[in-house]
Amino acid sequence: MSSIHFPSAATTYVQLRGSDTVMALIQPIAYQYMTEFPKVALPVTGGGTSSGYKCVLDQTTDIGMASGGMNYDLRKWAEKKDLKTKNIEIAFDALAVFVHPTNQAKDLSLEELRDIVTGTVSDWKELGLPPGRIQVYSQNPNRGSYEAWRSVVLQDKLSVTLNAKVMDGKDIVTAIVNDPNGIGFSSPVNLINIPVKVISVNDFLPTPSNIQTGKYPIRRSLSLVTTMKVKPAIQDFIDYCTDPKKGQSIIRNLGLVPTQAE
Repeated sequence: MSSIHFPSAATTYVQLRGSDTVMALIQPIAYQYMTEFPKVALPVTGGGTSSGYKCVLDQTTDIGMASGGMNYDLRKWAEKKDLKTKNIEIAFDALAVFVHPTNQAKDLSLEELRDIVTGTVSDWKELGLPPGRIQVYSQNPNRGSYEAWRSVVLQDKLSVTLNAKVMDGKDIVTAIVNDPNGIGFSSPVNLINIPVKVISVNDFLPTPSNIQTGKYPIRRSLSLVTTMKVKPAIQDFIDYCTDPKKGQSIIRNLGLVPTQAE
């Protein structure tokens, strides 16, 4: 959905800003909400998870959107200012590991993946595959997806190899389409109808059922972020997003995993 037309009768505005991943699922929810409640307008802006947290902390937005945790620098700044936020999970997503379609890799253990990302393993032949120097593609550390990746794959303490190419998620997908030795990660939603190969991790693919049960190990929460106390109009929209028959139903129809059962 490229744009949203606000109701002409709107008298209340609830601003959302942050993760582009969360924005993609919030837009159809916001559209449906404004159809049902034409006196409310919901401007939705991307910019990344860090932007979502920061705008909530400095009170320049009503609701932040986050696809991961708050980064270290922002967390320390918030602690210094004694500012607190709360996260409301609305969906679960995964970080799919993908390679060029000609790559013969089918499954990696989490340990093997960690060795690749940190540079301990630098050639596919070290994993019993046809030789080729591995090119790691990593997302920007300010993105929420990187925070989730760092937590699970890098265990919050290891570093990505210095030979990695750091790019935004969409650019990584394009790069690996053209790089037989590349490996990267992204939300499965971003890989639909894209000529890349998603590989399993610990023998599990990032299917909705494997994400729901936690069998696929690289899972993340997609959340809305607010201050500790919010106005009724803000809470009403959050409640709509977590309603199994409203926002959660839309999330399910988008192919993501809702947090609330039907």
